[in-house]
Amino acid sequence: MIKQIFLALSFITLLNGCSKHDVTPRPTTPLNISTSNGEIHFNVEVARTPEELKNGLMYRSEMPLTNGMIFDIYPIRPIAMWMKNTKISLDMLFIAPNATISMIKEHATPLSEDLIVSREPVRAVIEIPAGNVMRYNIKVGDKIQHNIFNNLTTLSDTPLPPAGVVIPKGPHAPGAAGPIIPKGPHAPGAAGPVIPKGPNVPGAAGPVIPKGPNAPAQ
Repeated sequence: MIKQIFLALSFITLLNGCSKHDVTPRPTTPLNISTSNGEIHFNVEVARTPEELKNGLMYRSEMPLTNGMIFDIYPIRPIAMWMKNTKISLDMLFIAPNATISMIKEHATPLSEDLIVSREPVRAVIEIPAGNVMRYNIKVGDKIQHNIFNNLTTLSDTPLPPAGVVIPKGPHAPGAAGPIIPKGPHAPGAAGPVIPKGPNVPGAAGPVIPKGPNAPAQ
């Protein structure tokens, strides 16, 4: 949830406060985080309108571990978040314009009015239940895939994995084509290098000596 403050760094955000306490979860959208351990899938609500940005996850008493919310911050700018009226502890991910994580706040304190200020301009902020950053080893620099960034691509005939599942990557991952097998005479397990043959190869008995009545004189 976003709080409006006016500082020299020109944080331009929205006042937190709304007369209605609507805690009904909204439809979710897929979000992937590419980590060093693989790709993690979450289901996140999108906060885009002024009212959604003001309310965030306020007054929610519970949330599935694999769900969360992404705040669509536009125009890109530094931002300040807080936990006022938020009952569940959250991990906050601040997302740079290039869709990478630029800052992480773990275990934000429920109901706290302390400001959590981004160090750099951000394009989005993601809130997920506290503990997910440690659980999945999410780090600064990890890549976010979401339709806000127009970089979420999945094959239409391939369903997304269950939320929270880590998808390993690399040549030994399930379903991968396998490691690249080196080829050539010096590859491991190969029959060995090609052995040149002929009278002039190293170690040969010597050139063939022509014989007969027309052979050069010895």
